[in-house]
Amino acid sequence: MKENNFEFLLKSAVEGNVIAIGEILMLYEPLIRKYSYIYGKFDEDLHQELMGAIFSNIHKFKI
Repeated sequence: MKENNFEFLLKSAVEGNVIAIGEILMLYEPLIRKYSYIYGKFDEDLHQELMGAIFSNIHKFKI
């Protein structure tokens, strides 16, 4: 993804575009999944909590 495309996507997500937020979540899914492990075991609840926290707070991101 080119830098200007990501910037446009991020601005759209911050403005509340649900499709853009979904695309941001898909882009960062590997990183979110990486931090969804507790004691070496994948935790689905933690994964959903992280996804929800990003979804709920992306509008606070300063551009």
